Amino acid sequence: MTIKTLSVISLCTLSLILFSCTDEQVIVAESNCPEIIVLNYDEEWINDTYIINNVSLSESQELELNISYSGGCQEHEYELIQNPQFCGTPPIYISIKLSHNSNGDICEAWITKDLCFDISSIYSENGTDEITIGLYNTHQTDTTWVLE
Repeated sequence: MTIKTLSVISLCTLSLILFSCTDEQVIVAESNCPEIIVLNYDEEWINDTYIINNVSLSESQELELNISYSGGCQEHEYELIQNPQFCGTPPIYISIKLSHNSNGDICEAWITKDLCFDISSIYSENGTDEITIGLYNTHQTDTTWVLE
């Protein structure tokens, strides 16, 4: 091999080493909260009694709920349900509700619990402009939380 060939190979190797490795890491934030479920028109949802004490929406598009209910003898299950969307033309209004399955719990202890749900799919499917989310609870008369 000639010196010119060795120089070209050395330069290529050095370039590969310098430019192929970086210390930057791409971190993808994953939610530990269950995702929202889109309800079909013909599906029913479980609606055992609960009260919503507080509602907040984090910057990472997680809906945080503080709820209370009676129970204490069975494990309770929760799902956040999105009603089927009627129209996707802005301004978009999306109605959501919490499904609470008490699994037949007849105990009367008053339980307060924090829940979270990943609602980022609402924003990724509809954009963030002109979207209003209404959280409705049938157990609290005339109570709707509006998240904008």
